Parts: sequence; structure tokens; C-alpha cells
Amino acid sequence: MGDKIRLILNPTAGHGRAVKILQSVRGILDSRGVAYDVAESKRPGHALEIARDSAEQGYNVIAAVGGDGTVGEVANGILGSGVRDVKMAVIPAGTGNDFVGGNRLFKDWEEAAQALASQKVIRSTDVLLFRDASGYSKYVINSIGTGFDAYVVKRVLELGSRKVGRLSYMIEAFRGLFAFNPGHFEVDFDGDAQVRENVWLFAIVNSERFGGGMLVAPGASSSDGKMNVCSLSDVSRSQIVPLIVLVRSGKHMGRPGVSCQECREVRISAPQGFPCHLDGDTVDVTYPFTVTVVPGALSVIAG
Repeated sequence: MGDKIRLILNPTAGHGRAVKILQSVRGILDSRGVAYDVAESKRPGHALEIARDSAEQGYNVIAAVGGDGTVGEVANGILGSGVRDVKMAVIPAGTGNDFVGGNRLFKDWEEAAQALASQKVIRSTDVLLFRDASGYSKYVINSIGTGFDAYVVKRVLELGSRKVGRLSYMIEAFRGLFAFNPGHFEVDFDGDAQVRENVWLFAIVNSERFGGGMLVAPGASSSDGKMNVCSLSDVSRSQIVPLIVLVRSGKHMGRPGVSCQECREVRISAPQGFPCHLDGDTVDVTYPFTVTVVPGALSVIAG
């Protein structure tokens, strides 16, 4: 009996580009005789529901057609279903495709479609389990950010300027240099308790890249049972921009104020209201929160 495959489309991903990409992907799958069906996400959280229901209905290959937000929802749906032996595929079609880039799965959507058709390479991938003091929990596939980066994302969403794209993020990042106030953090890395002052951000990542391709943790792997926790603290406002520029190429490592270490569990306490995002989606968290690695939780189709 062959695979039962469902593609879950986010039609708004990539400013609508995902719809055109899906048409081309269907052409590739049809030409190779692959049987599948397509479901369309209608609202935030809908892709999660579709993925969970699909797993429970016997679909054993579920593909996300969209960006990192869509991939995160599909992953949470698969994991939340409790159904074993479900493979996740990704057709990168968003403005940000950090999961694909950070894990070096494919070079583009066409290669991803060919990989889905052949399924020659299946990779076990770690995920991060986020839990805060209120009991809220979520699986995170890529990154958790608390501080300056989350502040910028929140501002862009509040102003409704997301459609502008990267320019709106650049504008809010510049404004944030003057408006954002660093905080006092208490952090525990696998039992090693530390205090950090004047913290601009903590980035907890499951692979090399976050934030639309920024090489925050060079060499990080999503299959080693560890997360990488990088922080920026005790630096002046004038030092922030040069450091952010260096992060794009991974040249920030070893610079004053930059810290990056591996661990299996981290607990972070920060001032209540300090901005936070999970895979690029801002959330109102109740500190402290804990992040734990779940090794090999996802089976992912790779190129």
C-alpha cells in the first residue's frame, strides 16, 4: 500500500507566491505519478488542525506549503496527534524559510518537490518544547527569541505593516534601538544558574539560522539532541547595529557581549511583559519559561 499524502497550503505565504509554487509542485508530482490531495489553511492555527486531523485519518506524509509559520503549525499538528510514523515534508514558499535553510534540506521548492516524490532521504529532527509558568506549551521547530528581535516583530505586527516586507522590519529595528530597554535575566543552562544584566536578546535555536537567514549559530545541528542558546548583553546602543550586520554571516561569534552555548534544557526568567516570539510569532508569555530538546521527534523528508 502506497503513502497517503496531503499537502497543506497557506495561500498567503510569500505574499501569495505559495499558490503559484503549489501549481508547479503539482505538475512535478503528477508527472511522476504521485497520488496526493491538497487542503488549504484558512486562518492562523488552521494548518495545525488540518495536520492533526490528517494524521488521525491515516495520512502518513504531510507537507507544509508555506513559510516557517506554516511549517511550525504542521509540525505541532503531527506531534499533537500522537500518531507515530508520520513523515513531514516542506515546500518552502514563504518570505522566511529558516527551517529549510538552517537544516540545509533543499536549495529551493523544486528540489523539495522532487524529494517529496522520491522520499529517498528521511531525516530525524529534534524539536524544542516550550513551556511557560502559566502552563502554556508549544513545540518549536526553529527558534525562540526574547528581547530585541521579538520587540521588532511585535511592533511590525501592531502597526499592520507586515505586507511591506523587510523594509518594515528595518524601520522598526532602527526605531527600537532608541525605544527598547534591555533587561535583567536569570538563566539556568542544564542546572548551571547564571545572572545576566543589560540583556538585549536571547535566541534559542534548533539549527544555524533564524530571523530570515541570519547565521546566528554557525555549525548548529537539529539532530544532535542539543539546542544553541545565544545572547547579546552588556553592549551599548551604538554597538548593536554592527553586531546585527555581523550575525548575517556568522561573524559575530567571539565578539564582546556575544555568548553562545549548547544545552539540553534552559530556563529563562525575565521581567514580565518582556517581548517573546516562537518561530517568529509573538506570544504573551508568563516568565519564567523552560525550553527542552525533544530528540528525533520529527521525521522530515530531505533532499
